[in-house]
Amino acid sequence: MRTALDGDKLDGTVTAGGAHMVRMSRGADGVLEPRLRLGGVVVRGAVYGGIVALCVVVAAFVLREHGARVDLLEATAFLGLLTSAVLLLTGLFFWASSSGEVLRWRDFFATGGPHDVVSIAGPALVRTGVALLVPVPFAFGLGELVASAAYGSWLWGA
Repeated sequence: MRTALDGDKLDGTVTAGGAHMVRMSRGADGVLEPRLRLGGVVVRGAVYGGIVALCVVVAAFVLREHGARVDLLEATAFLGLLTSAVLLLTGLFFWASSSGEVLRWRDFFATGGPHDVVSIAGPALVRTGVALLVPVPFAFGLGELVASAAYGSWLWGA
């Protein structure tokens, strides 16, 4: 019998340095438990999107010509918005279609048939859609700043 003295709480969470981590285990069907939650998938996608936004900002300032810099930022904003909307809506549709059986990529070989792939693709598309949606305001705002910058300033470019 486990006790709380082993470093584990009896509700299935493990404490590590004061942080609570959920214990992962395989269910009866071989799928990792607990299932993915929409909030966790969106947060992870937003973190990835923050990294992408940082890369867009760095790439914009690597370009020296003003026209190329503005074109990069406008294209990033437009294509990011369009692609993220398609991926996010498709992923949310797949998530709703999976009726609670949302799986991780690690559960790919535990699926029972081709229809279970929707349960894996849903969270992946939601995460990717959010990751592409986060840099859009950064690219749009920076594009407006660069386009309205005074000629010869460091923001204008060479």
